[in-house]
Formats: sequence, C-alpha cells, structure tokens
Amino acid sequence: MKKTYIIAEMAWSYTGSFETAIRILRSVKEAGADAIGIHLTNMETYMTRDYRCLAGQTLSARGDDQGDAEDVYGYLDKINMKNEEWIRFGEEASRLDIDVVAMCNDFESFLFSKQMPVKKYVIAASLFYEFDFIREIIRYNNNVIIRIGGANLKEIDGIVSFILGVDPASQINLLAGIQLYPTPIDQLQIGSIPAIQERYLGKNVTVGLADHIDGDHPYAIYLPALALSFGIDTIEKHITTDRKEKLEDYEAALGGHAFREFVTFIRTAETALGDGSLDYLVNPQNEKYRLVLRKRIVAARPIPAGTVISREHVAFKRNDFGLELEYLEEVIGRKAIRHIEVDEGIRKEDVA
Repeated sequence: MKKTYIIAEMAWSYTGSFETAIRILRSVKEAGADAIGIHLTNMETYMTRDYRCLAGQTLSARGDDQGDAEDVYGYLDKINMKNEEWIRFGEEASRLDIDVVAMCNDFESFLFSKQMPVKKYVIAASLFYEFDFIREIIRYNNNVIIRIGGANLKEIDGIVSFILGVDPASQINLLAGIQLYPTPIDQLQIGSIPAIQERYLGKNVTVGLADHIDGDHPYAIYLPALALSFGIDTIEKHITTDRKEKLEDYEAALGGHAFREFVTFIRTAETALGDGSLDYLVNPQNEKYRLVLRKRIVAARPIPAGTVISREHVAFKRNDFGLELEYLEEVIGRKAIRHIEVDEGIRKEDVA
C-alpha cells in the first residue's frame, strides 16, 4: 500500500507565539502526519516596509482586529518567531520524529535554516526567477517541493529544467493547486493531476496536492483524498489550533481535532485504494467468496445408478457440494455409479 506524505502546513498560524507553535507541532504528531511545513522569513530582505498586499488574502492584509492593513510589514514582523525560537522548535520536531519542511522566503532565512533539521525545502512560485537562491538550495538539499500555484506552465517548465540542470538527480515534487485563501471548490481542479504527471514523465518529478479550500466547508476533510486515486505522493493542508481563534492563515486550515480526522481519512482511503495490482483476485479472501458465490452441478431429476448422464439430468445451482460448472464435461456422457437424488451435488467420485 502506498503511503502518502502528509504535510501539516503551519505557515504563520502560530501568530507570533512560540507556545502556540509547539502546541500545533504536537497536534501534528497526535494526528499522525509526517511533516510540519514552516515559513522562515527575514523581514528586511523579504518585504518592503510600505507593502500593502492589495489582493488582501490574509489577516495581515485585511485590517481586522489582528492585522493592520496600513502596516503589513509591522504586523508580520511582530508575529515572526525569532531564530532562537525556531531552533528550539526544530529540536522539538526532531524529538517528536516529525519532519520539518521549510519554505524560506529569502536567502538570509535559507542560510539560517541550515541550523535546523530541515528534511525538504519548499520553493514557491514567488522564487522561480531567483536562480542564484534556488541553485544554493539544490546544492544543499536536492529533495524539493515546488508549489505551482501562482505560476504558469512556461514558468513551471522553466523551474523544473533549471533544477534538473543544477542537479540531474534532484527529486522534485510538484504540488498542484491554486493557493487562494480559501480556494473555491471549483478551482481545486484535482482532475488536472494526471496531465501534470504526463507532462513531466521521466524527469524525477512526482506530483502532490496543496489543498487550500475553506476549512469550514463540510467536505474540507474529505475532498483532498480524491487525489489519491491519481497516485499522488504528497498532500499538504494547513493546520491551526482552533478555527474559532481565527489566527493568521486560518482560512484554509483545519483545527487540531479536524486535522486528526483528515489524516485518518487519508490513511483509510489509502487502504481502500490498495496497491493497484490484481493480486487480490487470487488471494484467500477472494477465493473464499468465489466458493460461496459459484454454482455447482446438481441433479435436476433422480439419477439411478448406471444411468448415462445427459445434459437434461443436471442443473446449475448454488450448493455446498458438487463439481463446479467448468467440470461439466467430466460428468456428461458418463455413468452414475450410485443413485443421486434431486438437487444433490454431483461429485467426481459419483461418475465412472
């Protein structure tokens, strides 16, 4: 059975609190996910102080009671964990045996990330043209996740070619999905995954799903599992503490309990999908059902001993005894060596 790599994307949902970050990390462990996704950011090299995020996708840009639209930089700087806290966070992740998957928003953060136990790096579409930056990531760790949301096909082709040009042995996992906060259901486009797989066939490229549908949607826990049927390798989904708290990045996130249910559903769906082989047709369970299901050769009328059995003497019925239908030729034209009653199963030893 294939096991999908599940990333609980924390992003900024810790909202400046180290204690909240640890709380989320522990809920990731309790849920049974494989990794926690984090954003590492050095504000001075990541964003200008007058940035306003006019698209207004997150709390930091909406100007509500937790974020001030007049000072996005100030808000994010305030909720950004300090490097020493991230180091302690990484130590706890290692203790819990949870992989750290890091998206470094700037080069300074990447340099710092080398002090943490980063399993994989995430390259977002915003970095696709920062070739020197990406080259350093690949030379340090060539197992990367590429979020294609916000990029066009030419740009995706370009980044795949560039990475494989830096290191042909690179393992690239493309995460499908438009990353709006939240993403409308009709924009999830899970059915596009086979087209992405075919486009990069034979290039050390696998495909996953970055899901960002509304965490309050009644099917938020279940819809991402549809992608499993296409053989994806990774599912990334946002996690928060409790959606009622409305912390940063909560829009597409599941609370801890719901995230646990999400992981359980994914693992159950994997079991249901199986390994894709046809071996189940010859396993003991299928053979048992076959024996229950199959009809057998029984007497359609009394057959006295010495009777040459013809087709009119037999019927096909579900019965616990008697030869199965594929052995009919071993019955027709042969003599009954004993008296056989109506509906009695005809066995090989009943005929000469």
